[in-house]
Amino acid sequence: MYISYIYNEESYPTSKNTHNYSSIFKTMAFSYVKRNIFSILPILVLLSITPLSSSFSPNDKVTKELVNQLCSQPTIYKHFCVAWLNSDPKTFTLDLHGLMGMVIEKTELLGYKNLAMMKGLARTTTDPNLKIPYGSCVTDYESSIKAIEGAKGFASSKEYLLATKATFEAFNTISDCEALLEQQPIPAYVSPRNLMFERMCNIDTVFTNLLAS
Repeated sequence: MYISYIYNEESYPTSKNTHNYSSIFKTMAFSYVKRNIFSILPILVLLSITPLSSSFSPNDKVTKELVNQLCSQPTIYKHFCVAWLNSDPKTFTLDLHGLMGMVIEKTELLGYKNLAMMKGLARTTTDPNLKIPYGSCVTDYESSIKAIEGAKGFASSKEYLLATKATFEAFNTISDCEALLEQQPIPAYVSPRNLMFERMCNIDTVFTNLLAS
């Protein structure tokens, strides 16, 4: 029931490198304004990231109030974020560091499910015009999952800035996939699945960056 609700929701190195993180937020905001167009112009891809000023601590106990504060951060689709976190009772047994690990793991899990979906579509489609886009999306999901796996390790080691870079890489890569599928006669469930993964990557990026400062 929860997954169905989310799908139908209307509205997604080295730690010494620095760049203006506000560019990431502008890029993500653009993606949400053009919700059916996920692509991000290559010239906007960031080379590095600097942390936002934050009063959050890895040891903060997760409460409903904290969830509301986290999900109110810029570029996050709040209704999705609150519903996603509140749906899992484990959320309120964690500190903020533990929550980082949980949301990244959930993102990774959906990434694998979406990868399997794309592989199935690439294998079974009879439309020759979809073979290449589906194949490219398989590659994009493989790259995104690799980035998320890296982020999971960085977050576990409290290397939050590197985790932020990795999760944004995953976010950006799936934008490329959705751009390839735009205007194509794909099954109705595909774009919502991509949107859900993109929103999760966005949440991962914003949350980890809050602990990077």
